[in-house]
Amino acid sequence: MKIPALATIVILSLFIPAIATAQSLESGPLLTIQSNDGSLHLGVYDSQIHSGVVQTSPCDGGLVTDAYVLQGGSPTGCDNGDNYETSQKPGLFKFVGTGYEFDVTTFYQFGGCNSTGNTGPIEPICASPDSGFLQVTNNGSTNFTGTITLSGNSPIAGGQYCAVGGMASDSFTGTLTPGQSRVFGLAPDSSNCGGYNAPQTQTLTPGSTAIFPVGTDDYELAALDNAGGEQISILPIPVLQSVLNPGSNSSNTFSPGTKFSSFSCAPYGDYSEAGNPECTEFQLTCAGASDCEQFLYTATTHYSFPVGFPGLGGPGFLKASGQSCPSTAFDKNIFEFYSQDTTHRGGSGGLSCFVAAFTPGAPPVQTASSFEGFEVTVSDTKLNPIIGGLPVPLFWDYNQPNLTVCSNPAGTGCTAPWVYPSSIQIACPNGPPVPPNPMPISVSRLLNFGPGENGLTEYFFFWLTQRHSKGCTSVVLTFDNGLSVVPAQFKYIF
Repeated sequence: MKIPALATIVILSLFIPAIATAQSLESGPLLTIQSNDGSLHLGVYDSQIHSGVVQTSPCDGGLVTDAYVLQGGSPTGCDNGDNYETSQKPGLFKFVGTGYEFDVTTFYQFGGCNSTGNTGPIEPICASPDSGFLQVTNNGSTNFTGTITLSGNSPIAGGQYCAVGGMASDSFTGTLTPGQSRVFGLAPDSSNCGGYNAPQTQTLTPGSTAIFPVGTDDYELAALDNAGGEQISILPIPVLQSVLNPGSNSSNTFSPGTKFSSFSCAPYGDYSEAGNPECTEFQLTCAGASDCEQFLYTATTHYSFPVGFPGLGGPGFLKASGQSCPSTAFDKNIFEFYSQDTTHRGGSGGLSCFVAAFTPGAPPVQTASSFEGFEVTVSDTKLNPIIGGLPVPLFWDYNQPNLTVCSNPAGTGCTAPWVYPSSIQIACPNGPPVPPNPMPISVSRLLNFGPGENGLTEYFFFWLTQRHSKGCTSVVLTFDNGLSVVPAQFKYIF
């Protein structure tokens, strides 16, 4: 059962994370399945492929897992030794949807090689003496034509056991008929390379949405005012939910820091074992474009709860500005929306480390919002015609009762909680691209009507538009907690 989603609007920053420390948990290698026609884009990490037999990893100080078979059963990439590695039960995962079904099996064995005809830096990949392999079987009713790749980056590179430069990959491009299988590997001894992390990268076009598949979950980034060409990378880093998890230490366990000490992280079913709930912190980075530090986006994570988890209340979407994952310095709560059908959503400025969170002890909820609007006279789905020089009434709801208007986005000289109203230029329908040109807007006195039926405080002000304004624009509301929302689009008609 799919369960929660968090979303958020954010301004990207050019931030390159450090590789996770040796004792932090790793993403594990990544399997991707991409059809030639672009209709199918699947991905799953070794950390999400479970055998159902939970064991203590001998080299990991008490950590337990039934995943990470490809890297010898160690969540941190240490070497568990041949006897343990080859005694692991196979990990199993299934992709199934309209028109496709793939069964994935991971196993660790003495001897054996990957499938003939695969391509990669090491071909063939044969166990020496033992190594991890992954098999993909097309159990659907139709042919699959495209590319299947197993990849990961390891801290130990080259030599007798590992890929040159630590950049391991093994790919097949062609057709997989119903019932046909392919076997993939990483290195001659994949447990001897220090484990694997595998970021995913996509390049944005203006206003596009990048969807990163993470098992049965995904992470979406919808750009709002970008120029295009931004290379967005995501790396999921699993963390133990609490110090009660076996093998917990400060490097592998969620810790929100002092500012949000009342929060816990939301457990992901794909990463958890029975009695061992795990969460995922997502490292997002941007490169390749001049607006990496400026453009706004909405980020959403979809995931499923572990079996038996009752749901969550008091949801949050935490951000650690300029920090690598895992982080203990979350400084923003950019939460905007949660639903128990799979959604956490929020928004803010600057890419870094993000995590879906909740308040332990709060009653579970089906849905929750921190912001709703604009309302009444403004459409959030259609372009709103306005006249330059005339005031535009804006009604909206927020989860803080005593907001004031701040004149700058940094909050200098303002007392929290505050809101900073601004605007960005957007391209009109069938019009040419335009630069965002963010700038403050003039508003009337902020009116507070108290709590509404949704439990949020109702606010109102007039947007005092400038005479002779032209083109199309969006209003941006930035709050002191880091959340930014872009609720509606407008077009000057006179």
